[in-house]
Amino acid sequence: MADPVTSWSTLALAVIAFISLWISIAAVVASNRGIKEQTKNFAASVSADLCLKLVDRFDAPEMLVKRNNAAKALLRGSNFEETDPVFDFFEIVGLYLRRKTLDAELAHSMFFHWVNLYWNAGKDYIAQSRQRSATLYSDFEYLYKTIHAIEIRTAPESRDINPTKADLEAFLKQELEDNPTEK
Repeated sequence: MADPVTSWSTLALAVIAFISLWISIAAVVASNRGIKEQTKNFAASVSADLCLKLVDRFDAPEMLVKRNNAAKALLRGSNFEETDPVFDFFEIVGLYLRRKTLDAELAHSMFFHWVNLYWNAGKDYIAQSRQRSATLYSDFEYLYKTIHAIEIRTAPESRDINPTKADLEAFLKQELEDNPTEK
């Protein structure tokens, strides 16, 4: 028969080992939560920084000239290749959004007006261009659909959800006024 002191000592050590193991597991889980939170905060910071850089690029003097040229082409209904630099920019923004490098709400907040304007004004040209390349401006389309859905959810009464031809024309003319090629 085993010594009662040894039996109780063994049982006490087993209980202490079990409690230590449980505390260790709880610490690892808590640490993982902290790491996940830090990772989430870092990703949000990167997304915000990227968005600000994209805004700076969109408002840069050389892009303002390209935006002016694109607005002229869309208003005239000719020389649609002038829209390519603007559409290419939104293609890049859409790629960042699709890859989850850019937060959708940030993209909506900073770019909805222009994405909505240029997508709706240029969608016929894009459809025509897709006859040559079916995936042309697919990330621009993804950007448009994603932030359009946010606009519907957050501002269902917005007149920008379904702009009329007159709305698009007025927005394009405003784009020309806001971005003159000569001062």
